[in-house]
Amino acid sequence: QGDKDGNIAGVLGIHHYLWIRLDLPWKSFSISRTKELEPPHLWRAWSPESVRQKVADVFSRLKAEHVQFGMDGVRNVWLVKPGCGTRGNGIKCFDNIRELLCYAAGRRKGAIAQKYIENCLLLHGKKFDIRSWTLVSNWNPLTAWLHEPYMRICTERHSLDADGLKNQFKHLCNRCVQVKSGSYEDEDSELGGNMWSVETFKGYLQDNFEGGESLWKKVEDQIRRISLMCLHCVQDLIENKEGCFEWFGLDYVVDDDFNVWLLECNISPDLSVGTQVLDRLVPRAVSGVFDLLTNKTAQGSSWELAFCGKEIKKEALQRRQVVRQGIMTEMRAGRPYCIRDALQSKLGAELAGNIQRSGKER
Repeated sequence: QGDKDGNIAGVLGIHHYLWIRLDLPWKSFSISRTKELEPPHLWRAWSPESVRQKVADVFSRLKAEHVQFGMDGVRNVWLVKPGCGTRGNGIKCFDNIRELLCYAAGRRKGAIAQKYIENCLLLHGKKFDIRSWTLVSNWNPLTAWLHEPYMRICTERHSLDADGLKNQFKHLCNRCVQVKSGSYEDEDSELGGNMWSVETFKGYLQDNFEGGESLWKKVEDQIRRISLMCLHCVQDLIENKEGCFEWFGLDYVVDDDFNVWLLECNISPDLSVGTQVLDRLVPRAVSGVFDLLTNKTAQGSSWELAFCGKEIKKEALQRRQVVRQGIMTEMRAGRPYCIRDALQSKLGAELAGNIQRSGKER
């Protein structure tokens, strides 16, 4: 239930909770319109320690079963960005559903609402993201390369209070946004720089966390895995042309448990220089691309081969397209798309039925 402004308000009292908990071992109780339900003797007998333990058990289960439990936070903050936009233009933070919907509905070309990662890892109290370049030199077989990433840091300290959400210098890590703050520093330094190299970031982790080197390895492995998952998702949608390549800029946020979350994937990312980090990385990356395309090897290049798969036959790509069209048809018709439908589309009705029956028997 919400109020007139669209904010969610808690409406359950302890008597409501006890009323719906039919599994609690009391025999009978009564409730009327004029008299609140009296807490039964069992509730009065519970100690604060037992209640605290039950709450802790519930949170443990939520954390284990809900992947985004940690990042959801308690402020219910969302990012709204234009459906097609660049350089941080039009991105705003909201914690009010009415304001969010009004802003999103007013966009001519649509908008994307994305959950804000409220437990983001901070560097000296400031939010940061990681820009990672991914290069595809061949879509079939999929051949992907990764480059050394870098960290983009906000110029003002992070805050999720109502006034802070309106301050883009606290939340949008884009360099083209932060340079407008007047306090942007382009040095690659822990002492105030707003763009760090991997080595500087690893030094910060070693100084402030136990096992800093292993923490960076954890972050790096997740970046690699997520990058490849993104490419596999669209591999059969992109026409493969010999001698062509695609350069992507993927943006990630790290939470305080060192889980990595993908924010967005940018086509043809900005390759301008102007900071110590970019002055070093951009020329190496650009020259390395041509080395890869002409020499077909990573020797002497700053790009690292992340994946080289097997060629997918034309017939297999056509079957994937048929399955995708079937899924979209089901969704447009308003019917839920389930595992049974997916199995039938891929394997046929008879074989799908056999698989489902064997699964139930197990």
